[in-house]
Amino acid sequence: MTSSETPAERQDRLLETEDGRYYAIDKSGTGLANIATTERIRGANVSFGLPSAPALFLSLAYKAFTAYRDVDVRELFDTHPQGVWPDNQSPLFNFCEQFAAHVVFAFTALESVANEIIPKEHSYTTVDGKTGQEVTYSRDEIERYVSLDEKLLQVLPSALDVSSPKGLHIWRDYKKLKKLRNRIIHLKLTDRQSTGPEIETVWGDMLRNSKIPFCDKHPQTNGPFRVDRH
Repeated sequence: MTSSETPAERQDRLLETEDGRYYAIDKSGTGLANIATTERIRGANVSFGLPSAPALFLSLAYKAFTAYRDVDVRELFDTHPQGVWPDNQSPLFNFCEQFAAHVVFAFTALESVANEIIPKEHSYTTVDGKTGQEVTYSRDEIERYVSLDEKLLQVLPSALDVSSPKGLHIWRDYKKLKKLRNRIIHLKLTDRQSTGPEIETVWGDMLRNSKIPFCDKHPQTNGPFRVDRH
């Protein structure tokens, strides 16, 4: 601490330099405190700050997106008298790999944070789609049995007293992300065979949506990732 620095200013400075992927870190006493975990590794107890799963996944998504966001996908192909195709397939395959990582990790980050911010004592009553009977889920059961769509549209708006995103631009963005994620995770037969331009494959979906940023901030460089869980 410098002579002109107050204790609060020192805490601000220390907090600013911490990794943004902590599960929880904040000012405490005269310094900082974080939630930590201890694990038994190769005969020794090791302790470390608990990482935030949403921040880790968002960081992975961001790194994947920035690896290809400046690529003009038309430049991945070469023109020949007989048609257009890559002379070297590797840059195209790299693009597909990075696009898949961007989409899958962005969606996983959203799933993680949706589960993480459900209040501990919150319950959710709905009608079971199979039996038609009313059922009430505890917080743990909400995580396991309620779809992400329902969590975002009903569970979280009710639990956090906020408006539902349905009908908003952000909900349309989510649905596009979900559709692409499902196309990638659940490949169809058409994605594994020779096809013509009349059939849209997941690979074409990647090329057509190459400029969409499903994440635009890096947790590690955008300040500490902290959630008030009290």
